[in-house]
Amino acid sequence: MRTTFAIMGLVLAALAGCGKDAPSASVPAPVAVATDPDAAARDDATRAWLAKMLTCADRDFLRVDAPAQRARLVHMAGVTCEPAVEGQPLRCAITPLLRLGQAEIGWFVLGGAQSDIATLLLPAPPEALRTVLTSGVASQSPATSLGDTTVQCPLTDDALAPGVIAGTVRREGDPSASVRVCAFELAEGGATCAQTAAGERAYRIEGLSRGDYLVVAMPGDAPDARVGWTDCDSGALSADTPCTHELEVVTVEAGRMTGDIDPGDLRNLEEAGDWPQPPPAQ
Repeated sequence: MRTTFAIMGLVLAALAGCGKDAPSASVPAPVAVATDPDAAARDDATRAWLAKMLTCADRDFLRVDAPAQRARLVHMAGVTCEPAVEGQPLRCAITPLLRLGQAEIGWFVLGGAQSDIATLLLPAPPEALRTVLTSGVASQSPATSLGDTTVQCPLTDDALAPGVIAGTVRREGDPSASVRVCAFELAEGGATCAQTAAGERAYRIEGLSRGDYLVVAMPGDAPDARVGWTDCDSGALSADTPCTHELEVVTVEAGRMTGDIDPGDLRNLEEAGDWPQPPPAQ
């Protein structure tokens, strides 16, 4: 009987120990899930290469056509691409987002290679990409209305070398006056200008990106006049065809000078109303 009471006492004591003041039982540590270090390393390598390619550093890849680019991209973890069509841009998505400079990139468009330049479209404003896309590596266009940036990737060392437009403004006027000449880039509308010395009519506009331009001069002695390089000057019209006073397109190639651009079509501000207007002089 004493044995029975002793056992019951032990049981009651054990039950009493389960109260709120009793120490809680330790929780087993979670079992670590085994990871594949090789797969993680491959993902890191993929993202490092994507960052390299999207900052124009893999010229060999950017040279190939869209189907070949897609064939490589779709085998990478986290990359999906739309069907590729020869001669058409290739759009791809990245998950998770890829950090480039100050931007988080979730998609990109490969525009293909033309004349030693490959184009990319990235969903970020230029200022967010400036630290990874310097002028020596690529050329950036201003952001679109959607905040995207077009990037020009050079496929040769000279593909983004600046070009020059040069010529002589064919207007007499005050022989001691200077002339301000501006080249207006057609794609983006920006102007690059040069001021001649007093009495000079020859000009040279340097530092121009490859592309198409319109050229207009402003005589120093006639601020309300414009002298344009038009179809009246370029010799493109036959002798019996009247000129339209439309500005002629001047093409600038990388690292080359486009010379003999001699504006001579003098118009007043009203007549030149559809010509681009120069930015304020510095």
